[in-house]
Amino acid sequence: MLSTRDNDLLIQTGPGTPLGALMREYWVPVARSAQLVAGAAPTRIKILGEKFVGFRSPDGAVGFMNEACPHRGASMALARNEKCGLRCIYHGWKFAPDGELLEAPTHPESAPLNRMRTGVRPAIERQGIVWAWLGKGQPAEFRPLAFTDLPDDHVLAATAVINCNWLHPLETLWDVFHAQILHNQTNRRSVRAGAYFSANETRMAGDIPFNYPELTVERTEYGFTHVNSDAAKETHFHFIMPFIQHHTVTPGIRDDKALQISVPIDDDHTLLWMIFYNRYGPLQPNGFAMQGFGSLPDLNNFLSEFPVRTAENRWGQDREAMEKGESFSGFKGNTILETIFLEDVGCIESQGRLDRSKELLAPVDKALIEGRQTVLDAIEAYQSGKPPIGRDLDLSGVEAEFKVKTQAA
Repeated sequence: MLSTRDNDLLIQTGPGTPLGALMREYWVPVARSAQLVAGAAPTRIKILGEKFVGFRSPDGAVGFMNEACPHRGASMALARNEKCGLRCIYHGWKFAPDGELLEAPTHPESAPLNRMRTGVRPAIERQGIVWAWLGKGQPAEFRPLAFTDLPDDHVLAATAVINCNWLHPLETLWDVFHAQILHNQTNRRSVRAGAYFSANETRMAGDIPFNYPELTVERTEYGFTHVNSDAAKETHFHFIMPFIQHHTVTPGIRDDKALQISVPIDDDHTLLWMIFYNRYGPLQPNGFAMQGFGSLPDLNNFLSEFPVRTAENRWGQDREAMEKGESFSGFKGNTILETIFLEDVGCIESQGRLDRSKELLAPVDKALIEGRQTVLDAIEAYQSGKPPIGRDLDLSGVEAEFKVKTQAA
């Protein structure tokens, strides 16, 4: 278990916090490109406890800036989206996407507008994702990841706002064992997935058969890797500081791959990114990505079609489906992948503001323990003056692996 101090270090990411300062030293994915429409109203975006707006000027250039106008603090979400940039409706200050203050009617024509700080943050687009630099000084080079050199049609990115701390979604990926209990029935509904999750079960949890796993973990120069080995399969996962997790979906060499990015909105809400990619060609209709997410009505919020999750409705759980034996967990989506997300989200949102000093951990939590310590060690190293771990590396070759041991009889 963690101390209360370390628990707070892992939770708090706002301005002035140790982890918040470290996270601002990396490029952060802040919005899907499709959310920012040329010439349309700016989009309010909260990241790491700070309020911003994202926008696309009529000529297509993307900008990202503080929500508060630097003159008198009016919301730039109200701004006019004009040619070359945003104009604050309060006093008419106009900002280019690159941060240049183009006009300030409050000042004489001779005023040196270029000396005024505008609050615009550097932003770039990659594979349908807008990334912003929220740190101080000159931005770091954008580090290559497994999907960032691929054509746009090889990548699918979707987001959802999750009502929990940023660490919760990562912890449920580090906690590989939960899939054998929480997702047991869900996985078996897929003929393809069932072949890799129902072989040689050795133990039972009530009516749920499962394999007790062997877990190994190892630190890397970018974070850590963990391997889950059971009777049917061996799966390799990679955590990349500060919030990226490669995880397995299916074992085919040419199959779609997946990762999640867990970006803090504030200390109780998370912008969860689900990213699929395929190095061998465009994502196909029968592939894992399109089967799971291709038909969703809103990729800006892939949970939007489901009821609002609260403690009063048990985070969307269907007890009747559970009692009828239709669902072990009581969570049901329209696809296998949707159901898995609803199961995960229900559990992690129910944890609330988790006090990790009160947990009773088990041997299957080995990767969970390593993940937390990796982040804590990275904070300590950064505070001692070392470069942010993994920030300046080419990580395009890092991705999850899935090896089948035994097919189901």
